[in-house]
Amino acid sequence: MSERDIDPLSARLDVLIRILLERERKDNKGVTLGDQIIMLESTGLKGKDVSKILGIDVGQLPSYRRTAKKKGGKRNSG
Repeated sequence: MSERDIDPLSARLDVLIRILLERERKDNKGVTLGDQIIMLESTGLKGKDVSKILGIDVGQLPSYRRTAKKKGGKRNSG
């Protein structure tokens, strides 16, 4: 049984967060996936959880994070 099968509430919350983040990226073109990764991690979420919420491989997080920090990302002060 997968982790999502065990905790359906968590899965639903992940979907809601993903929808809100996608909407933010569409509404504010300056917000990147890297900015969102930094923002989610600043709330105390672990990389595994951030990757699950955003629907990306956990191995991609460092690349997105580096790119956001190089560009002076909106959320990298936390």
